[in-house]
Amino acid sequence: LGVVPRVGWQLDPFGHSATQASLLASKVGFDALYFGRIDYQDLQRRHDEQQCEGFWSASSNLDDTTMFWGLTGEYGGNYGPPPGFCFDVHCNDDYLLGQDDDTILARMVELVKFLKVQSDRTKGRNIMLTMGEDFNYENAFIYYENIDRMIFSLMEYQESGRIDVASILAPRFDRLNMFYSNPNEYTDCKHQEISEAQKKNGPFETKTDDFFPYSDRPNGFWTGYFTSRPALKRLERVGSSFLLAARQITAMANDAGSLDSLEKAMGTAQHHDAVSGTSKQHVAYDYAKMIQAGINDAAKFVVETLRLHFAASVDKGDLGNLVLCQLRNETICNVTQRATQVQGSYVYLVVYNALARERSEYIAVPVAVNDSKFKVSKLVVASEDHNSWQDVPSAIVPNENHAGSKSAAKFVLHFPAEDIPAAGASVYSIVMVPGATSNSLSPASYSYPNPAVSRTLRRKLLQKSNSYDSIQDFFVVSSGQIEARFSHSHGILTHICKVGGVECQSAHQEWGYYTSFDTTKHAKSKDDTQNSGAYIFRPSDPNQELHILEPDPSKSLVYKSDLVTEVHSAYKGGWIKQITRIYSGQEHVEVIYTVGPIPIADGLGKEVVTRYKSSIDNKGIFYTDSNAREFMKRKRSFRPTWNMTEFQPVSGNYYPVNAAMYIEDDDMALSIATDRSQGGGSLSDGSMELMVHRRLLVDDSRGVGEALNETDIGMTHYPPYGGAERIGNGLVITGKHRLALSSGRSGARVSRSLMDGAFSEPLVFAASSHQNVVFRAPSFSAIGASLVLPKNVMLVTFAQISSSATDRTILMRLGHQYGKGEDDKLSKSVDLDLRFILSGYEIISISEKTLSGNQDLADREELMLHWDESTRNQSTGREDIGSLDDGKITLNSMDIRTFEVKVRI
Repeated sequence: LGVVPRVGWQLDPFGHSATQASLLASKVGFDALYFGRIDYQDLQRRHDEQQCEGFWSASSNLDDTTMFWGLTGEYGGNYGPPPGFCFDVHCNDDYLLGQDDDTILARMVELVKFLKVQSDRTKGRNIMLTMGEDFNYENAFIYYENIDRMIFSLMEYQESGRIDVASILAPRFDRLNMFYSNPNEYTDCKHQEISEAQKKNGPFETKTDDFFPYSDRPNGFWTGYFTSRPALKRLERVGSSFLLAARQITAMANDAGSLDSLEKAMGTAQHHDAVSGTSKQHVAYDYAKMIQAGINDAAKFVVETLRLHFAASVDKGDLGNLVLCQLRNETICNVTQRATQVQGSYVYLVVYNALARERSEYIAVPVAVNDSKFKVSKLVVASEDHNSWQDVPSAIVPNENHAGSKSAAKFVLHFPAEDIPAAGASVYSIVMVPGATSNSLSPASYSYPNPAVSRTLRRKLLQKSNSYDSIQDFFVVSSGQIEARFSHSHGILTHICKVGGVECQSAHQEWGYYTSFDTTKHAKSKDDTQNSGAYIFRPSDPNQELHILEPDPSKSLVYKSDLVTEVHSAYKGGWIKQITRIYSGQEHVEVIYTVGPIPIADGLGKEVVTRYKSSIDNKGIFYTDSNAREFMKRKRSFRPTWNMTEFQPVSGNYYPVNAAMYIEDDDMALSIATDRSQGGGSLSDGSMELMVHRRLLVDDSRGVGEALNETDIGMTHYPPYGGAERIGNGLVITGKHRLALSSGRSGARVSRSLMDGAFSEPLVFAASSHQNVVFRAPSFSAIGASLVLPKNVMLVTFAQISSSATDRTILMRLGHQYGKGEDDKLSKSVDLDLRFILSGYEIISISEKTLSGNQDLADREELMLHWDESTRNQSTGREDIGSLDDGKITLNSMDIRTFEVKVRI
């Protein structure tokens, strides 16, 4: 349309992140951001102090993040027209058209009174009157005719003196002017009046934190949606991670359009009722269907690109059945499962790393049998014109299939994939060795998962583990870097220790649930109508303690090898099971949990939580990530910008955890990285808890109109074609937490070391063959060079956006991953040479863009409004804007810079 937006307009999200604000201001170039919802206590304070608009400087790392922000509607915490003036066909307010003069006059007087109230809630001489709501303007002609009449009548009555505007608006104003406008024009008007006012020390306060958590009443904290629909949240994360990799791989090809369906699906999933989990069930199914269809379409192209790159004889069908093993988290990959049943079959794996640095990770591959030995090899360069296979250690672990998947493999083959190229792939093979003894675990070091083996025998086998300390009440599992201690009575994690050091910290894990508030069961008065639902998290009692589930000792198992040790545990009731996994050489612990079906036979909804307890003296302080960028300091039962009256000590202390959270003191830090967005907090010193699943039986009256009760089969049609009944058992979900212990005040650094790997796990593509396949090369990097970027730099985007017969254009975003003061070395600025990074390409030109990629950065910075007059003439501190001929740039802490690079084919 030829329009470049410069104002953000996000009316309905349920809280607003600091990272979004800082990036929109500093990197996209927005001048202002307008939204509807903020906490009701914060709102009341702003009404009283005329602060319903103001400045927001949301980053302590980025330069020039100050932007103007304002509430919409009547500053009442939402959006829409003044009461009584909704002229849509769906509204019940009377039209102005067709009314007699006295009626219109009376309504205009009420409108002026309303404008007086709104104007007294902010400062300055301009206010925004928003006319419209959800699903409005289906008959726009009627709506606009009535707005026309409203403007004309008000101005006419003012000029004629029939409305004494001055007496109503006094003492601040004596007349008004109403006219059609838009957010851009309104922002310009506010900028003009603020520029004048700043000569008198300025009218507005500056906000530096975020708008989480959001509540619209004492018992209405919108913190449930941080976890709602955990399976959809995980699929959204999988789709986003795959898109990151797919964009890199398309840069090798000449067809960027193959990712259209995935990009559209991921864009749609960012809707505030999509990934939030606050849509109706059938709409949630549609979001999931769109994402998976996008992954499927993109995978076809990605697979074919990889096949053409690696297979020496494509015309002979080599790697012809190469597929993405997307369901490895369910221990499912059809290609590897079928091939490992057949003697003489070869399995070939292409392991792709989307991070901008070389990495080493353990890979888990579903296999069908364990009565034969499997040989794992990595393809390496032996000489200039010859590749060879290098043996890789491996171990087979039985799959307990906690999720009960019918298609799951019975065994999992683990092996280390070392030195996977940055934004690139390595090749591995798995071959069944004829007549060789199985390389699965021996009964001497683990309890065999055979139903015929009694639980008593399993316990005996567990106690015979070489890592069991019979003197103490725990056994130890070591990775060589850390030691994890487990209770020998039920196999639950209790401590994490550093090998060879004195650092040892309690990390006792608990599972439990809060019962959800249901007005039919828990209300103490007829006015107490707020249920827990898809949006709202409300325990049945505001001070409810977590209902702790007891471990089931009879279900404890240990599988131990030199590469990997798994401690399996379960909880009474049988609906929570987990694997605590420790790989050799790693510095963190993996907790793989399976939760569900959540029982509801007692008629109570439940909010399922895992809690990690330590002795860290965090004094109520904890940190959660903001959109996986900056960490936000949180303080229990406290808000930085107003004196909070606390009604919900549990749900009111939950915050969004998109990627990681941590607590720390001067001696220790404990970090947790998540594999999807979840709600979490620190409700007592030394502890962190994360809500991983929810199953509710009532609606919270915020728009979904149905209970959040997900089942594994589905539901009947909605009325009038059905009754929208749930079918099947409650949803079972599987997820992963990564835990790491570190020295004092190092929580941010360690959390960041876990976050990127958790978001972008290596992708595994598998193919099988009955004969040896010849490969063109053992590896590749989509960047076009075997370059490893610094550890603190992420390749946020590397995507082809256009191409011709002679050249192609690549959009590249580079992000600094550390904040100021988080690490002595990694927080420092980084100097990079783009021409060296892209040495595999013949570069024609490089231009720097805004984060959105739709305009030159230098042009946008020239046009941006300066809200603080004292900084108008200050330099941004960067001397490389617009001077990129040599390709040399600097990335400062938490910086993201966007470049459009044209290369010759």
